[in-house]
Amino acid sequence: MNGRDMKNTTIFGFLLKEDTLYEIDKKRIILCRLGKADSPLTVKVVSLNDTQSRLLSYLLMNRKRSYLDKEEIMRCVWDNENYSSSNQRLWQTMNDVRKKLSYIGMPETFIKNIYGNGYRIDDSIIMPLFKGY
Repeated sequence: MNGRDMKNTTIFGFLLKEDTLYEIDKKRIILCRLGKADSPLTVKVVSLNDTQSRLLSYLLMNRKRSYLDKEEIMRCVWDNENYSSSNQRLWQTMNDVRKKLSYIGMPETFIKNIYGNGYRIDDSIIMPLFKGY
């Protein structure tokens, strides 16, 4: 995609692994897995609240960085939205997002804790999805 095309696009969501879609606007994660000939189609949908969605979106948008600092995450996900941030809120919301991702089959190592510093997301299984105007 060239620079001119990028001006007319926006990120619609992300493909996580080959069978999992995160839709930013709808704040939901959808797993759709075709089974083998003798097993059925598996579909799971997980809804996120506003804060969980802002956190996951922030992590995914910044996935190329070596890690995301806790203070920066709290500022961008809470403070810039006029909500009060704290280490406890970050920890709790991160755990809630991890549980929801686990429910749809994402590996535990998808969001890694960089002890004392922040978090890192596994970029190897993520592909942004663009929507043109």
